[in-house]
Amino acid sequence: MNEGTKTGIFWVVAVVMLGIATLVAWPQTNESETGGFVGKPLFEEFKDPLTAASLKIVTYDEVDATLQSFEVRRDKESGQWTIPSRKGPNNKGYPADAVDHMKEAANSLVDLKVLDIQSENPEDHEGLGVAEPKLEELKRGDEGVGRLVTLKDESQKTLASLIIGDKLKDDPEKVYVRKPGQDPVYVVKLDDTPLTTRFQDWIEEDLLKLSSIDIDTMEIKDYSASLGANGISLQRNYVANVVMDGSQWKLDKLMKYPENNPLGEPTAVAVKPGETLNATKLNEMKNALDDLKIVDVVRKPAGISENLRADKDLVSDQEALESLARRGFYPLQTSDGGEYEMISANGELTVSLKNGVQYLLRFGNVSGLTDEADQEAKEGEEATSGGVNRYLLVTTQVDESKFPAPQLREIPQNLDDLKKLLGETEPKADPASSNETEEKEKTSEAEMKEDPTAEESEAAEEGEPAEETKPAEESKPAEEMKAEEAKSEDAKADEPKEADEPKEVEEVEAESSETPAESGESELEGSGEASGQGEAQEEVADDAEDDAESEAEPAAVENAEEAKADKDSVDKDSADEKPAAENKDAEKDDAADSEQLSEEEMLERLASEQEKITKANQRMLDERKDKLEVARRAVRDLNARFADWYYVIPEETYRKLRLSREELFQSDGAEAANPAAGFPGGAGAMPQFNFGPPGQ
Repeated sequence: MNEGTKTGIFWVVAVVMLGIATLVAWPQTNESETGGFVGKPLFEEFKDPLTAASLKIVTYDEVDATLQSFEVRRDKESGQWTIPSRKGPNNKGYPADAVDHMKEAANSLVDLKVLDIQSENPEDHEGLGVAEPKLEELKRGDEGVGRLVTLKDESQKTLASLIIGDKLKDDPEKVYVRKPGQDPVYVVKLDDTPLTTRFQDWIEEDLLKLSSIDIDTMEIKDYSASLGANGISLQRNYVANVVMDGSQWKLDKLMKYPENNPLGEPTAVAVKPGETLNATKLNEMKNALDDLKIVDVVRKPAGISENLRADKDLVSDQEALESLARRGFYPLQTSDGGEYEMISANGELTVSLKNGVQYLLRFGNVSGLTDEADQEAKEGEEATSGGVNRYLLVTTQVDESKFPAPQLREIPQNLDDLKKLLGETEPKADPASSNETEEKEKTSEAEMKEDPTAEESEAAEEGEPAEETKPAEESKPAEEMKAEEAKSEDAKADEPKEADEPKEVEEVEAESSETPAESGESELEGSGEASGQGEAQEEVADDAEDDAESEAEPAAVENAEEAKADKDSVDKDSADEKPAAENKDAEKDDAADSEQLSEEEMLERLASEQEKITKANQRMLDERKDKLEVARRAVRDLNARFADWYYVIPEETYRKLRLSREELFQSDGAEAANPAAGFPGGAGAMPQFNFGPPGQ
C-alpha cells in the first residue's frame, strides 16, 4: 500500500467520524416538532367531537400526595353516559347528564392551535405547572403538577391527551400545555371550564324532578337516632302535617310522642295561643325541594329495597349494617317479630304532590367536608356553608288518598227499579217545563198587579173619616203627585234587584202611571161636590187645605207601601204554589208515559238504562285507574333512580329541609322541644348493633 492510498483511507475515516459526531450533536427536537407547530392544531387528526366516547381527568393532591381520577364514559350497549368512579349495580357508574357537556369538553380540544412555544427544557415543566401526574415520580409536597386530560373513542384509541398547566399572568385566557412524554411547552388559548372534575356538573341537577307549585302537603317527623353501646337511642319530638291551601299554609295536625316511649302512639296537641305557622320557613323548604342538588353519591348495600325496608338478609349482613350505621341509617324492628323499618339519624320529611306521587326523604349523618372542587360554586350559586355535607335516602310511593273511589250509580235490575229511576230523574231534566213555569209566574204577576188598584181604592174609602171636609179634596192632585213620585223612587230602587225580570219592572211603571187617572177621577168628583156648597165655604176650604195636605200625604204613601207589600206577598205565594203543581203534573205525565209503554218496550228501556249506567260507571273507574297508573309509572321511574344510592347534600340545604318546632311556628314565647335523652332499655335482638325494639 503506497502513501496515496493510506492518505485516502484516512480521509474517508475522518469524514465518517465527522458525520457520526454531527448526528450525535444534532438537537433532539426537529423543526417539524417545534417551530412547525405554531399556528397549527395541536391535534390535527381529532376533528369530530362526537367520536369521543370517554373523558378522563387526573389531578394530583399535593397534601395527601395522591392522584384523583374522574372519568365520564359512554356505555357501548345502552349508549348511556356514566361516571365509573361511582360504581353502581353491575359495576356500572352513576348516570351522567353528559351529552351536551361532553360535546363542549371535546370541542375545547378540537382545533386547539399553538400560539407559541414557551420552552423545550424539561427543567421548566414544574415552574410552568405542566409536570406529569405520575404517582411513581411524585412525592408529598411536590408542586407544579398539571392536570392530565385524555379523550378516547369507542375502541379506546386516544384522540387527544394534554397536560394543562398554569395560566399566563398577563393573559389569563392563555395557558401552558404540553403533550405527555414530550418536552416542548406550548402556549394555547383554552377555555378549560368544561374540563371539570366537579361531580354535580356532570349529573342531572334536578334530583327529585318536582315543581314547588305541585306540592300539596308536607309531613315533618322531627326525631333523632344514634347508635350507642346499648343499642339505638331514639328521641321523637313531634309530627306536623301542613297543607298548601291556595297560597297559604294551614296546619292539618300537630302530634307529640310520649316522652318515655318513643315507639308509642303520638297524641294530638293544641297550638299555643299566638302561635302561627312560619310561612317563610315553609316556603324556603318548598323551594329547597324544587331546587334540591346533590354533591356526591355512594352506592347503598344491595339488601335495601326500593321502599327502604330492610329484609332479613340485610339485618344479618354485618358489613351492610356497618355501612348504613356509618351514614346514619338503622334498621329498627317496629314490633316483636315484625318487619324491620329504616330509621334515620335526623328525622324524615314526606312530601305529597297533587298528582299522587309521594316522596320520603330521610336525613342521615354528616358525610364529611366538601371537596375543594365542589366548594367552587358556579356563578349565581350559593357557596356551600362550611363545606359540610349530609347523607340522604330518597324513595317514592303512590299517595292513593289523591284518588278516591268514584261514586257509582246504582244499576236497575228490574222494571220496578226502572220506574223508580225514571221517577227520580226525568222530572228534573225537563227544560220545557221550566220555561212554562216562568211564563205562568209572569202571567200571574201581571194579573195580581191589577188587583192592588182595587185594594188602594178600598183603602181610600176606608180612610174617608180623615177627609171629612170635602173642599180639602181639591188639594189631592198635589198629594197624589207626591205619592206618585214616592212610588217611582221605590220602583227605581227595586230595579237593580230585578234586573233579571225587566217585564215586572215595566208592569210596576204601568201601575204607577195608572194612579193619576184614578186620582183625577176622585178630583172631578170632589170638585163637583165642593161647588155645590156655595162660595161662603171657600175660606173654610182654604184654611183647611194645609191641614189636609199634611194628613193626606203620609196616608197616600202608606197606602202605596201597603199595596206593594200585599202584591209581593201574593206573588210569592203564587210562585211557591206553581212549581209544586208543575212537578205533580210532570210526575203524572211520566207515570202516564210509563203506563202507555208495553212490557216489551219497558224491558228495552231497562236494557238501555243498564247499558248507559254501566258505561258511565266504567268510564269513572277507568279514569281513576288511568290516573293511578300514571302515578305508579312515575313512582317506578323515580325509585329506579333512587334505589341504589346514598345521596350527599350540602348542609345548607339540609337546614332548610329540617325544621324544629321553634322554627315551624312564629312565637316569641314558644317553649323549647323536650330534650328527652332517648329511652331506657335500647338493646335489641340484632348482634352488636341491637336493631330490635327498645327494651327487648
